[in-house]
Amino acid sequence: MSKVSKLVTSLDGCKIFAEGIGNLDGPTVVFVHGLGLSTVVFNNLFEDDQLLSKLYLVRYDMRAHGRSGRPLNKIDYSSEKFAADFMAVVEGFERQKPYLLGWSLGGTIATDVCAHSPAGYLSGIIYVSALPYIGAIMMDLAKEYLMDLRPRLVTQDVEDALKARIDYVDSTINERSASNWDDRLLWVGAFSHVSANDVETALTREQNPEPLFAAGREGLRLLHLYGDEDQHLDNMVAEAQVSQHFINKKVVIIKGGSHALFYEFQGQVVEEILAFVTK
Repeated sequence: MSKVSKLVTSLDGCKIFAEGIGNLDGPTVVFVHGLGLSTVVFNNLFEDDQLLSKLYLVRYDMRAHGRSGRPLNKIDYSSEKFAADFMAVVEGFERQKPYLLGWSLGGTIATDVCAHSPAGYLSGIIYVSALPYIGAIMMDLAKEYLMDLRPRLVTQDVEDALKARIDYVDSTINERSASNWDDRLLWVGAFSHVSANDVETALTREQNPEPLFAAGREGLRLLHLYGDEDQHLDNMVAEAQVSQHFINKKVVIIKGGSHALFYEFQGQVVEEILAFVTK
């Protein structure tokens, strides 16, 4: 079993870096990372034998992140273009009916896809400590720590901007130790390539959540995973304001769970993903 890495071309010509690995005969799950980060955050899952034996895993860098293209104009960051990126990745690996797993900011991509893809395009959505969409919900969903951190992520003070990126990464993981130093360093390195303007654009682009809500009412499946010790998000807000629209859903709250739930509670997250996708 070998990993396939490639640059796929989105509808507007933007190059999107993506990787795939796993069981070609299994269901497809496309993983979307959080703010400022990249595909590297999912390294542990892309080496998980249980997932690899049963599913085909795809991950990609959102535009202006990681190894993907960085268009210069704000118009290049519309909802339609983020949806087109996702669909280009799915097509690039010749997959159909994918599940979308969005962690943190990556959860917003489900809103783009529901708004700009044919009905029934997705098999389901997996939220992991997710921001479901960009808009007013962010004021209620973001905890005080994250609200205080946001202006530092877009400051022009280079020294504080780097420190803010370190603080951001460290606060996604509740049990920091020497054993996860290398991973945290890798994540901070990814974020250091994302500019203040890129962060601001990612957090302020326009989205319409109504097609997402409609898809939920029409039966699109949802698995909502979060921890009760997330330092970034009050995930009960997302459950109350978004998950309520889904008639076919499962919500799992992991005791002691951090924002990077898939990293610190890998076994439980993998178990829930497999149960949901292979049901």
